[in-house]
Amino acid sequence: MRAYIGVTASEIQEFLQSGEFDVSDAYAATPTFISSNSDLDEEEVEYTLSLIAAEDAVELLGSAVGTACVLALEVPESNIEAEHELSISLSAPLLWDYVQCCFEVSADGQELTWFATQEIASNLATWLS
Repeated sequence: MRAYIGVTASEIQEFLQSGEFDVSDAYAATPTFISSNSDLDEEEVEYTLSLIAAEDAVELLGSAVGTACVLALEVPESNIEAEHELSISLSAPLLWDYVQCCFEVSADGQELTWFATQEIASNLATWLS
């Protein structure tokens, strides 16, 4: 299932170095969310969830130096403990291999710039400053 988490650039650095990231919940296109938002197509559902995660990322960053980001991940069903309206509870840490892409979040949390997984490491120094 595609899931989204709001993170800071330093958390991405730790995730990249350790290969795993322990988080209890992630935003996801659950059946309940999709049926409650039946007017949205798949791309709009994913964008909406990305923006919700972006708000979390901006909040996490606070006044610290660095960049707020959103990671999109493909979470295996075996790692999903429960599904909620717009999120999933996870039964195990996320692995770096699940990461599909990264969005750099603008300061106001309203604009997302997409980066492929292979571009994350090369942009990390910029995001950390």
